[in-house]
Amino acid sequence: MKTTERKLLKKHIVLTAFITLLIVSCSDKKKSYKTQNKEQNKWINFEWSGDSIGNRYFDKAFITIPFSIEGIPHKFQSQFDLGAPSTMVYGNVIHPYLEKYLDVAKKLDTINKTNRVQSKKVGAFKNINFKLDTVLFKNQHLVHFDKYGAVLTKDSVETKTIKHIGTIGANLFQNKYLIIDFPNHRIAIKDSLNTNDIEKTSFVDVKLDKGRIKVPVTINGNVKYFMFDTGASLFPLSVTKEDVKLISNINVANDTLNISTWGEYYDVHGYKITSEVFIGDYKIETKNLNVYDSKKEFKQFFEKENVLGIMGNAFFFNKKIIIDYKNNRFGIVN
Repeated sequence: MKTTERKLLKKHIVLTAFITLLIVSCSDKKKSYKTQNKEQNKWINFEWSGDSIGNRYFDKAFITIPFSIEGIPHKFQSQFDLGAPSTMVYGNVIHPYLEKYLDVAKKLDTINKTNRVQSKKVGAFKNINFKLDTVLFKNQHLVHFDKYGAVLTKDSVETKTIKHIGTIGANLFQNKYLIIDFPNHRIAIKDSLNTNDIEKTSFVDVKLDKGRIKVPVTINGNVKYFMFDTGASLFPLSVTKEDVKLISNINVANDTLNISTWGEYYDVHGYKITSEVFIGDYKIETKNLNVYDSKKEFKQFFEKENVLGIMGNAFFFNKKIIIDYKNNRFGIVN
């Protein structure tokens, strides 16, 4: 074979190898995207957790989801709370695990505190992998809420008890479709909706602010915005004491609960809902449901967020809802 021919053959082999490598690389990326997409579309199971408030027991006090962190071979659970902008772990709970699993501890950045929780600057784990139930979330930013949560000892790390480690916030669902199937105790995160989902769902346009969803609720013909918060399971609606009269014409409370927010306890009072309540064209069943007043400090928060109050899960215990973070919509599946 002539020298020139040998050179041409080498060039051909190199070029063919490069093209093959490029095709394989693109194919791998495509497979990776499809795998990740398929992974995200899986159902994530949740559980209703009960709690005693005063002398009463509520079987749907809050929602928890199985939570695991890559590199820590222990089972955890976290509260599903769309009122929280960020997904976080509690410092007191995770601390003894970090002492044992140093590779995870190395991912914690406590110097660049770019996040805030309850007006406190906090650090975060960078590029960390974790799972909600069996669904993997890669290279995530996981906020570290220092000095919060139940204090664990080194011995308790070895027990098989599932520890409550943190909060699952709204950041994981941005630019996605979040389906919450309350009757079947599961959620799904999707990149697209099928035709059946769209046709069966009554959507309303909402406001999206820092990941928080603000839903227009029509009360006696007047539209008021409420922040939808899955962390407020017990309360259909929660407003300031002054605004209770917009929803109830009853002056005497029929319920009093001593509840806590981030460890602070206070009383709230319930008044029977007497107004008609709609979300878009969908009439909400309010029989035997209350509107609750909030502590005075919440007034400033409501005004800052431009909402009348907070809407919890109680309206939807028997419903499937879709939160469209791509197009800023809230839907109830008929």
